[in-house]
Amino acid sequence: MNKKGFTLIELLIVVAIIGIIAAIAIPNLLVALQKGKQKATMGDMKSIGSSIESYITDWSFAPQIGAGPISALAANWFQPFYIKILPQTDGWGTVFQYDNSDIAVGGDLYSVISYGRDKGDSGTTGLYNVASLSDFNNDIYFSNGIYTVGPQVKR
Repeated sequence: MNKKGFTLIELLIVVAIIGIIAAIAIPNLLVALQKGKQKATMGDMKSIGSSIESYITDWSFAPQIGAGPISALAANWFQPFYIKILPQTDGWGTVFQYDNSDIAVGGDLYSVISYGRDKGDSGTTGLYNVASLSDFNNDIYFSNGIYTVGPQVKR
């Protein structure tokens, strides 16, 4: 018998090794995908905030649309001049929220809000309320040029 090939035991060992590697790699891959969505969301929020800051520089107050979806900023007077394309949704597909309703008319305070992976309001509105980097369900608030609620930044 001079037949060449792999035995059943050798094939089972290779399959077991591949299974172990997959069991280790897949959870890390899923966390990396969520972290990528989180970072993309934060980048979009910073771009929106920069465009609002430019608006405030020109008009001395934040866009007065109250609280609601960010799409209200996409009107012809804001989108082509202050930002070329206004991001509408975060990395998880939820519509960004804009809020300037807690202040008197004519103020320059604003918030851009993402509800995170769970797509629901977690009720986190406190200033500098930082969450864990690995908890993607937490809300992210970009208020007045800084992240007031969101993942903890390594310093």
